[in-house]
Amino acid sequence: MKKLFFVSALMLCLGLASCDDPAKSRLYMDEGYRLMVNYSKFDEAEQALDKAIKFDKTNYEAYYHRGCVKMNKSRLKDAIADFEKATELKPDYADAYFNIGKAYFLLNDEEKACENYKLAEKYGRPNLEDYLRRCQ
Repeated sequence: MKKLFFVSALMLCLGLASCDDPAKSRLYMDEGYRLMVNYSKFDEAEQALDKAIKFDKTNYEAYYHRGCVKMNKSRLKDAIADFEKATELKPDYADAYFNIGKAYFLLNDEEKACENYKLAEKYGRPNLEDYLRRCQ
């Protein structure tokens, strides 16, 4: 009986730890962003952003910032996947489309790069003239 109670209590604790918690997600996202931008600690930033996503799978900003970390680590295809998840959650996320375009450009896929630069422009990303000039 004690084992059953212990196992039930443990499962409850584990279940609660994985529940959505937007406030915790925001804290981890802010920490990941700070580690990335202020200290260039990309591995630690990615871990914090992983936790942010764990606590809120709809946190489009966490996916975006994790994509930025992955770009800085030259993991372009992984970065694209995170940016695309961000645009799935927020379809008008201009900066995510822009970074998808940059990643595809670095992968020598100008067609996909241009598609995403145009979407970034459509959703309000300024100063894309030089990028779009390549798309003519």
